[in-house]
Amino acid sequence: MDIDLYEEFYKLLSQVPVGRVTTYGDLAIALGDIVASRAVGRMLSENPMPGIIPCHRVVMHDGSIGGFTHPEGIQKKIEILKEEGIEVIDNKIRNFKEIRFREFRSNYPLRLLREEEERIKGKILLEDREFSKIIVTDASYAGRDAFISFIVMDRNFTILKRYVRRTRVNFPYIPTYLSYREGNAIISTLDEEALYVLDGQGILHPRGIGLATYVGLKSDMPSLGIAKSRLLGDIIDDRIYLNGIQVGWKIGKYLISPGTFISLEKSRDLALGIIKSGAINIAHRLATESRDKYCRSNDCGPFS
Repeated sequence: MDIDLYEEFYKLLSQVPVGRVTTYGDLAIALGDIVASRAVGRMLSENPMPGIIPCHRVVMHDGSIGGFTHPEGIQKKIEILKEEGIEVIDNKIRNFKEIRFREFRSNYPLRLLREEEERIKGKILLEDREFSKIIVTDASYAGRDAFISFIVMDRNFTILKRYVRRTRVNFPYIPTYLSYREGNAIISTLDEEALYVLDGQGILHPRGIGLATYVGLKSDMPSLGIAKSRLLGDIIDDRIYLNGIQVGWKIGKYLISPGTFISLEKSRDLALGIIKSGAINIAHRLATESRDKYCRSNDCGPFS
């Protein structure tokens, strides 16, 4: 399921009528998950039509004015709200509870994505599939532009080539929803059959389907997650457990978890060779340098 969350968000925001306000959390709930509250702030700052899409009608949960992306800052926000008949006293909305808007008409897109995950989880196979190449990927962002690096290796972990592709993302960063931002960006640029290694989780994920698993299932290729931060799980020696079941390995600072079409045992051996090759750091550096080079000659949005 490919959802343009920016489009869905701006449709919701456009429902807030003159004389009413809503909150970051209310919009996140209308999207389908309160965890999206910070992403709401980012999408507000990237509003493509601030004179038409009413980002000034979004305030804090207690009625405080909050921020505003405008040269005149919150004073301009207060001015516009007052012009719409909303009273503001000491940077807070008067009668906030009475004019708070929550009656959104929404299909709750984030909930739809979670439901999709439940449907495709049954397709996860941790059985080894043959592959002739290994491709390590990473991504760097400037606004809605994604720079995806690809480090191609043979089975002996010898680097054969490296390249970058730029693509457009339609999903902001939301914790535990990285698949729909980075995963879809990577999938849209794939053109080689290989074992794909991603900077994220595989089955070591709150819903059992992290970035590596998502890309593997959607592309029908073996995949492996090598992450630097732990979302959850218990680490005992070099093994990572979730609900008493081993789902990955810890190798130095890296957390390893199979995505799909790779067994737990083989994922460790592959990760050792990939880490030793230096491809992970090369992929990160290549994506970042490509983004920076592009942005030196183009008007880029904020880095993320």
